[in-house]
Amino acid sequence: MTKLKWHPSLKKTFKGCEVWWQSGMVKENRREAMSVLLAKSLEEDGRLKLHPYALRGLAQTYTIETCLLGAKNEVEALVHPLRYGIQFRAVDFIFPATRALPSGHSQPVRAFESSLMAVGPTMLSDWALGRMCAYYLIQVAHKDMRVNLPTIRREGWGKGTSDAFLIFLLSQAYDIPTHYEPAMPLIPPYQHLLKVWRTADQGIFQHAMTEAAEFHISRSKDSTDRVQYEFEHDIDRVYPGELLAVQSLRQRDGLPEFETGHLLVDTPWLILRDLPECEPHPLALALEARLRSDDPEYWRF
Repeated sequence: MTKLKWHPSLKKTFKGCEVWWQSGMVKENRREAMSVLLAKSLEEDGRLKLHPYALRGLAQTYTIETCLLGAKNEVEALVHPLRYGIQFRAVDFIFPATRALPSGHSQPVRAFESSLMAVGPTMLSDWALGRMCAYYLIQVAHKDMRVNLPTIRREGWGKGTSDAFLIFLLSQAYDIPTHYEPAMPLIPPYQHLLKVWRTADQGIFQHAMTEAAEFHISRSKDSTDRVQYEFEHDIDRVYPGELLAVQSLRQRDGLPEFETGHLLVDTPWLILRDLPECEPHPLALALEARLRSDDPEYWRF
């Protein structure tokens, strides 16, 4: 593969990943610490209880490593951390989503980041896990409509940005019915892309994806006390899941394979379009087996 050319907006993200890797990962040996916490949880009797940060922290070590290896053009080396990171993020979505669905009035599953965690397997063409994540993403959205007023939903699950787009996209892609409606109208770039994502017209496709990519960049910021941004996490900035899922689904459906003309999408898609398979992470396999044993009615896909 020729040298990757990443979008200029990611320069700061890559620098932040390097700082985190040296201070958080290397000095604290965070991957080993999080792996130990997860393994201890799996050894305990009874229904699984996870340390609040173990799964997320472990996923973070792999996703940041993925970003750094991509920035260094070490594509072969990033296959394992990318697949591991996405797998752990997917389970980190499914675990709280399925545990919270039966409860009456609480909605602990966070907007924005959760839909991006859920779309990861689809982005990687993992259709079985992708469908499962899509199903529970839609169920979470339905629950949010039931338990929260529009005034609350308009700043979260009903905002009309990435969550709404992914709920509608994955509903179409996996033929999962939904009655979800955002509290705010779906923003024009995502509305346009949702309408034309299956198009055979390259010009129409490129225009829609470029508009959506520019929106993605505009919202790739750290949240503040007053504003919550859609794309806070490094992996979601470097690998725009909602847009790469479109490319993956088009490939699945045999649609014409178009470049978008936008580096935010085209560069990571060069990596993902022919990403080799690898053995799942042993801890992830053990975790999924435990969750299937605890909650077989939810892990039925």
